[in-house]
Amino acid sequence: MRLISILFILLSLNTADAQNDEPLSYDITELVIKENRIQLPFSDNSRTISLISKDEIEQLNYNSINELLQNVGGVDIRQRGVHGVQGDVSIRGGTFEQTLVLINGVKMIDPQTGHHMLNIPVSIDDIERIEVIKGPAARIFGQNAFAGAINIITKKPDEQGAHLDVEYGQHETYNVHASVTLPMGKYNQRISGNYSQSDGYRYNTDYKISNMFYQSQLDLSNGDLNLYLGHVDRKFGANSFYGNETFIDQYEEVQTTFGTIELNKNISSWNTTSRINWRMNKDNWQFRRQDPEFFQNFHTTHVFNAESHWSKSHSLGIFGVGVDVSYLDLESSNLKDAEGSGSHERTQSNIHLENRFLFADEKLDITPGLLISHISDLGVEVFPGLDIGYRVNSSFKLYSNIGWTMRVQSFTDLYYKDSGNVGNPDLTEERAFTMEAGIKYRTNNVVIESSIFNRAAKDQIDWSRVMIDSTEKWMPSNFNRADYRGVDVSIKKMFDKKMIVRHIGLTYTYIDAEFSETTFSVTRNQLENLRHQLNANTYLSYNNFNLGLNLRYNDRVSLENYTVLDSRLSYDLNNVSFYVKANNLLDAEYRESNLVPMPGRWILGGVRYKI
Repeated sequence: MRLISILFILLSLNTADAQNDEPLSYDITELVIKENRIQLPFSDNSRTISLISKDEIEQLNYNSINELLQNVGGVDIRQRGVHGVQGDVSIRGGTFEQTLVLINGVKMIDPQTGHHMLNIPVSIDDIERIEVIKGPAARIFGQNAFAGAINIITKKPDEQGAHLDVEYGQHETYNVHASVTLPMGKYNQRISGNYSQSDGYRYNTDYKISNMFYQSQLDLSNGDLNLYLGHVDRKFGANSFYGNETFIDQYEEVQTTFGTIELNKNISSWNTTSRINWRMNKDNWQFRRQDPEFFQNFHTTHVFNAESHWSKSHSLGIFGVGVDVSYLDLESSNLKDAEGSGSHERTQSNIHLENRFLFADEKLDITPGLLISHISDLGVEVFPGLDIGYRVNSSFKLYSNIGWTMRVQSFTDLYYKDSGNVGNPDLTEERAFTMEAGIKYRTNNVVIESSIFNRAAKDQIDWSRVMIDSTEKWMPSNFNRADYRGVDVSIKKMFDKKMIVRHIGLTYTYIDAEFSETTFSVTRNQLENLRHQLNANTYLSYNNFNLGLNLRYNDRVSLENYTVLDSRLSYDLNNVSFYVKANNLLDAEYRESNLVPMPGRWILGGVRYKI
């Protein structure tokens, strides 16, 4: 933990001189959280929310959203390889099926499997910020926000410019990224593209990834009309990604496309947001890359969604109401029901109701909310929630919230079948009740958050080894009971531009997961949660040199703990920046899943040109 000691020494050296310097270059406490109805500044929200700001994204300069999220306390990214090739995301000990991912408030649902939640056709440079909502988020976004939600907010296309990034590094790794922003009066556009490839760090871990993203905004009277289009294509060797360590010749191709039309309008003192959205995902997995016909799966999903959200201020606070309807369709060569059909569909309809009441000179806020959901597989379900906050003074706030939520079985859970795996059509949905309490402290340059939480879940789904027709296979089953208790702590200190140290961040998460009334000793997901997670980062700037350091320590229940340090050193000259960045600078040996050894030190060098 030598780096952490260095961080606090730097903190003490800078604090005494910072008080009379220029204001901070940014203040995350006043960023408005983009929830779909009642939108509040970060400091006013009575929930545990972690933010990755635009400044931090530029300073970290990672190659993928996966790598960005690895530095958020309470978020568990289990990658198979680097640079966003394939990975799963979970929050506070949940599984990859229990976290909802959104782009600008639009749900990226995939009924096939949660393995595709991070197939996001948005480049790092397109992102304005990332909001991570920990805890129950069902009444805000929908029932599959079981353990939390991740909302990726893209940049508005209102600042003219262009840039080109070119990188080259170990393992014959190439990255090229370009973007252009063209504001034209009331009509603004942004288009970006990225291509990366590598030979991989061991046998059959090569990859090719390309994506395109387009965004436009048309200013209207009392509102705006937005269009978002994205496509990502991933082709990669999947050595030991699924099954066991002897499956070294697996290969996968995944294409994800989405489009959203969004209208924001002020109508008779109502703030309204209405959207229509489509997402398609194609997945082709091959057991033997050199012999695809031996065994392969084809899956194609389509998700269509329409939604409208309304909010209005009144004498006691803010009222919000919303409705959304989704149609989910899957065509699969493998996920077949008892009749042999690989065609599946599901519809989901939701009504959201919430009201934020303000009392005691607006020091006390109470926000009850309700989600009424109809799911074609299940019928009508109701998920209430409640947020309470009390502002002690301008810097210090206490808060607490509770909520009920549910996760619907994926079609992989229900129907997957091969020689070593079999789905379970008798699964029931997962359910949970979550409560948390916390504090927020913020000044102009310090943000401190701490919370305790408990999620009591029942009927959780995981895959375990069972005997079927005298053969041992993996099959999903429902746990009777699982309790997740823990603590989140986050400290961020920001400095003035005159200081060498620009910011220091430290997060710690502890999770105690207890599984009761279950006989499973070996499972794929539930018994591999993080127990201790520590993240530390700092950013230093002197003359034209900039250095970012990001350290993470993970202690997982079933795997060896590890410490990984990532770094980036850059030299800036007007519109040109030269940089070197390294993943796993200390060359640690570690695994984030039980099958795939992660790569050692991986160094890339690059140049960025801005107009």
